[in-house]
Amino acid sequence: MRPANLEERRSFAEPREGYGGQANASDFVDQALARWMQVDGRARLLVDQDLRTLWASPAADAILSEFQSLFIHNGQIRARENRMDRELRDLVAGASSDISIRCINDFRTGEHIVLTAMRVAMPSVDLVGLTLQRAGENFVFRLADLQEAFGFTRTERRVAYHLMCGRTAEGTAQHLGVSVETVRTHIKRGYSKLGVSSREAFFHRLMPMAVLLA
Repeated sequence: MRPANLEERRSFAEPREGYGGQANASDFVDQALARWMQVDGRARLLVDQDLRTLWASPAADAILSEFQSLFIHNGQIRARENRMDRELRDLVAGASSDISIRCINDFRTGEHIVLTAMRVAMPSVDLVGLTLQRAGENFVFRLADLQEAFGFTRTERRVAYHLMCGRTAEGTAQHLGVSVETVRTHIKRGYSKLGVSSREAFFHRLMPMAVLLA
C-alpha cells in the first residue's frame, strides 16, 4: 500500500468564517494555534478512533512520506506489519488525558519511531493527538541560552550541545576542530558552572534546557 495524498486532509490553519462572514475570536485562536503547531517542528497528527487522520503538521507529513513502517492509506494512519498496526490501534484506543508513549519497532527495516498519544475531548467526539519522533540521527534539538542561565561561554555551549548529542570528548573535539584537552577543559568549566561533578548530573541539569525541534 502506498501513502495517500496528505494534502486531501483539511488543515486547521485554513481561514474559517463565523457568523456574518466575520471570523470570531475562537476562530482566530484556532488559526493561531494551528500555525504555531505547524512551524514548531514537531510531527503532530490529530486522529479519530478509527485512525482517520484529520490533520497533520508538515513535519508529520515528512516523516510519513519517508518512514517505511508507518504511512497514510485511504485517509488512515496505518502500519506495514499487523503487529505494529495492533500496537498503533491499542495506543489510540487506550489514550487518555494523560500522555502515553509507545515505541514501534520494525524488525525488518530496523526503524524505530516513538509515538505519544493524548485524548482531546471535543464537544461531540473524542479525538487523539499523536506526536511522532524517529529514533536516530534525525533527533534535532536546540539548547536554551546557557550564557544567560549559567554563564556559559559560546564554546562551552557548543561543547555541551555535542555531548548531549551523544558524542564523546574525542568526537566533540573533531567536530569543533580543537584538541581533546581543550574540550575536557570546557567540560570541567561547565561542571563547575552547573554545580555538578558527573556526566549524568551534567545531562540532568541541561535536559530541561533542550528544546525539541523535530
